[in-house]
Amino acid sequence: MGDKVRSNDTPFVISSCAASGADGRVQTWSFVKKNYSTFLDRYAGGFMFQRLIQVTCADFTDMEKHKEIEEFFNQNKAPSAERAVKQSLESIRVRSAWLERDGESVAEWFNKNGF
Repeated sequence: MGDKVRSNDTPFVISSCAASGADGRVQTWSFVKKNYSTFLDRYAGGFMFQRLIQVTCADFTDMEKHKEIEEFFNQNKAPSAERAVKQSLESIRVRSAWLERDGESVAEWFNKNGF
């Protein structure tokens, strides 16, 4: 992270990267983990930190990533974003369960209907 992007704009840039698709989400989570102490110093206690956690974690869909995120935050406490961490983990569990339950039928429907 350099001085090209103002610190108050950084979470929005990160959010855009995380929303760019599965690969962007993985890369963004990796970036946040690598720079976690910087983000914690900059944003802890504020809304931006909670939002940063949500946008980088909540949209994963597999339980392996759930475990990784849970372990990360067990080792790297985020008191001001504890709720965001819990909500993100719950979101991953729900998405994973939905894919497990309905993924095959949804894929069939998309294929059948030319998507």
